[in-house]
Amino acid sequence: MSEQELIKLSHKMLNRFILKSRRFCDCYCVPDGLGDILMLYKATGTIPEEEKFNTKLGYDYDYFAFIKSTKTLMALKSLLNDKTYFFNEDCFMLIRSIFENHIMNRYVRDHIDIDNERESVVKKFILNPLSVTLNYFSLQGSKIIDEQGSSVGKIPMPAGFKMGKETDYYSNFYQFLCQYTHCSFGALLCYFDDKLYTYHKNNFQLLTLFFSLFVFTKIYEGVVTVEGENYDTVEEEKSYYDLAYDSIELQLKLIEFLTAFYESRPKEHIRLIVEKYLGDSEYDKENEKIIEMLIQMKDSLFDNEIGSLDKSQIKDGFFIRKYPNLGFFN
Repeated sequence: MSEQELIKLSHKMLNRFILKSRRFCDCYCVPDGLGDILMLYKATGTIPEEEKFNTKLGYDYDYFAFIKSTKTLMALKSLLNDKTYFFNEDCFMLIRSIFENHIMNRYVRDHIDIDNERESVVKKFILNPLSVTLNYFSLQGSKIIDEQGSSVGKIPMPAGFKMGKETDYYSNFYQFLCQYTHCSFGALLCYFDDKLYTYHKNNFQLLTLFFSLFVFTKIYEGVVTVEGENYDTVEEEKSYYDLAYDSIELQLKLIEFLTAFYESRPKEHIRLIVEKYLGDSEYDKENEKIIEMLIQMKDSLFDNEIGSLDKSQIKDGFFIRKYPNLGFFN
């Protein structure tokens, strides 16, 4: 399959995700935990302490993270559609946002039902952030300060909450994204040709599409393809699962193509010149780092601890598909 064919398929897959995710948000993302609290306050004028730590807030956080990611995906797709300036580096900022949503949301989902952790999880990810936003608490650096002036926690950072196979690729992937999110001179070569600065270079086009599918599929798996989600029909449920399967199968093709591409990609002339600014040896190992990252990310595609999507059986690049209410399909 050619690069242009993979680019076209990736765009189509992102469009499918946007359509299905918007429907999921519109039909199923109901904030039951917050709704119960608001109804209780309306009826009694108080909120009992135990209600602040209701396990339903875990579902609220699921839906919040997914709706936030869906809107970010729509912004991301708008940038990816541009064929004049090629905003791939700017896409990395949005990709990082969706990835962080997945990391934090997975941690909350897996820990909020643990009795001795629930209160800490709700405070860390729900109560404290709301308190800071509404100026009930304040910030001193990364510390969260309550109304008595005491430190009650820190701003949660994703590195501290990665789980499962995320631990294998997190450092390489996150470092790569951050290089283009911050004002790092390490991103120079994306904005420089042999003589002048430029904003027209088309860098990492297919890699950006892969990253977009990778991070959104992760959060989609954790929120949408979950046994127990009350879909209107089993056929609709199947269509949501099929989209996740289709995406991962396409990602496997993308990884195969990208790995071969970076194994044989020659260094640009400008990279060779800039490298000599550092010294006489060969320092540029970008191809090798990307290949290592792709191998780690491929392995994580088969993480069966996210949601209910069963990825245990695959033949010739296609999954033996399994659905909670319909059984097994080849």
